[in-house]
Amino acid sequence: MENTAENNSKVIFRVLLGFSIAFIIGALCAGDWGNLIPGFIKICTSPSQFTMDYFVLGGLGAAFLNTGMVGLACCFILWVSKAKCTGLTVAAYWLNVGFATFGMTFVTVWPFFLGVWVYSKIKKVPFGSVANLAMFSTALAPFAGELMFRYPNLETSGFTLHGLILALILGIFVGCVMPSLCAHAPNFHKGYDLYSAGPAAGFLAFLVFCILYKAPGVEVPTNTNLGDGEKLFVNVFFIVVFAICLAVAYKLDKNCFKDYKKLWVSDGYKTDYTSTFGMPVTLVNFGMYGLFILAYYNIIQGMTMVDGNLVFTGAKFTGATMGAIMCMYAFVAQGAQPRTVFPIMVGYAVASFLPFFMYVAGITEAQNWTLTTQGILVGLCFASGLAPIAGKWGFWPGVIAGAMHALLVLNVPLWHGGFCLYNGGFTDGIVAFLLIPVLECYTKTKEERKAAKAAK
Repeated sequence: MENTAENNSKVIFRVLLGFSIAFIIGALCAGDWGNLIPGFIKICTSPSQFTMDYFVLGGLGAAFLNTGMVGLACCFILWVSKAKCTGLTVAAYWLNVGFATFGMTFVTVWPFFLGVWVYSKIKKVPFGSVANLAMFSTALAPFAGELMFRYPNLETSGFTLHGLILALILGIFVGCVMPSLCAHAPNFHKGYDLYSAGPAAGFLAFLVFCILYKAPGVEVPTNTNLGDGEKLFVNVFFIVVFAICLAVAYKLDKNCFKDYKKLWVSDGYKTDYTSTFGMPVTLVNFGMYGLFILAYYNIIQGMTMVDGNLVFTGAKFTGATMGAIMCMYAFVAQGAQPRTVFPIMVGYAVASFLPFFMYVAGITEAQNWTLTTQGILVGLCFASGLAPIAGKWGFWPGVIAGAMHALLVLNVPLWHGGFCLYNGGFTDGIVAFLLIPVLECYTKTKEERKAAKAAK
């Protein structure tokens, strides 16, 4: 078993390193080489308050380069700390590279890595044992960007030494606190939020937001800027990457597609696919789930009324949309798969009728959101973290969970000012906190219903 775990760890590390290199290759294939480095520097020296489209800020190639560099930074932390890579490592990695297209930069991750390293020294534990937490702690990366380049101003003022010192202090504080908060977080959601660090990061961001902005009366900046997207390039890139995952899985084990049926019927509750089913089967999920996510973002349509006519709008493949695809990919090795995420998507679709009918009925002056509103596209990626509810309780509880998430996710940023990247994971925790006790009180899990039926 130990040898299997060690082999899985090596394969996971190589896969993550391969993804990082793929992003850099993608940067070179995006064209506009003359703007590649200047765009990358612009991304790294700008505030990164949620949501900034790096396709617009620095250019497509520069956004891919930032993603690859953040991925390499994560791989460096794993390598230098000699961390054992698991399904949780995959999640931590993808959350970092996911936000590297719309809220996290190669510069803003390091204060938090340093903070968890300091934590490891204080607690006298190997850094490798908390390397995953180092990556999760970057959920507050936008705060570091603000402190380094703008705070307390509304306009970017450029790099300052005192800003760097403040960012390092923040990183050390967050890095020393997040591990204990993450350890406690499952008590809040009972393991039904795959993005378990979300509630920890959300409440901590609320505290920091109040300290830096609300309590002293500092005006909160807004830098949301979204472009028209790069649909063709993003689709081609991901189709190639996900297809390679399937090819590598088949090369490692020719029975992997047959064995994938076992993963397909699992409930995803407190599960690490890499240890339960092995890396080849997990890589099949990498490919299948990735293509499933990509299909959703290509097919989904927002619905509204314009001059009495029903109008449908597709999703724009902005930096934020690309990041959402990657963040949704985070728990591909630890509980997420097409069967259990589909009910969550249905829940989002059901919830979208509320603002539509309120607008059509004349109750509201404007339709607040559709399924292709950027915040909803990003929100859905984190709503997938509620997949264990569908896996454990069934289709309709999954639909209810998805609908609740859709109704809450656009309002949760009011708590942290848009400075918590794990906004959707935070919302997951709130949904689980509200829904699971009710489910436990009034219904039975699928296993309990099956056992009761067999006993008759």
